[in-house]
Amino acid sequence: SFSGNKPTNFFERSNAMAKRNTDNPRKLSQEESKRQKQFVEYSDLLQSQGYRQKLLTIPIKEANKQALILGLPIVVILGAVFFLLHQFAPFGTSPLEILLLLVLFLVLVVVHELIHGITWSCFAEKRFKAISFGIMNETYNPYCTCNEALTRTQYIIGALAPTVILGILPCVIAIAIGSAPFFLLGALMILAGGGDLAICKKLLFHKQTGETIYLDHPTECGLVAFSK
Repeated sequence: SFSGNKPTNFFERSNAMAKRNTDNPRKLSQEESKRQKQFVEYSDLLQSQGYRQKLLTIPIKEANKQALILGLPIVVILGAVFFLLHQFAPFGTSPLEILLLLVLFLVLVVVHELIHGITWSCFAEKRFKAISFGIMNETYNPYCTCNEALTRTQYIIGALAPTVILGILPCVIAIAIGSAPFFLLGALMILAGGGDLAICKKLLFHKQTGETIYLDHPTECGLVAFSK
């Protein structure tokens, strides 16, 4: 529930919360507006069936802050292990190697979103047709969203899959083979997945009551819980 005047539908309630969470609410793309309309119809249907909704969204600035708080300790721990085992491993610091790492990182940012989609599609009834990709206007952040409701476990698996596959796993492999550049790339991908860690943290701290399903918010960072 929200304090003050209560908006008449979920769309208005969501926007009211978003405006309190961001200094400058961003302009929605045509695809985001279309998806938000579908989201409102779906949420209204769930509410007509007795579900109560709760926003579990995070402002972009807070997500970036949480990304460092949650992702950096993982990098530090893995980095300490790498340093203990490979103190004299050469870091790739030549201009060409740095350029290659940067290009590969940008490619993996896209792959990160693709892994979200592939994983969530395994749980969705419409499979990959339930997945949407895009780039946020103004911030240019790539995103992936699932248009179907998922269980807590399904959502968390899909949210964490890219960080595990592209971040933690490469770091573990780098530790095993002693590759510092490979470790650096994995560390960057762990930090890139920090926002997902923040969302999962918020999800895990949400107390489930009765039957609860989770639906990606169509325009904001996070999701919405529906319980009855």
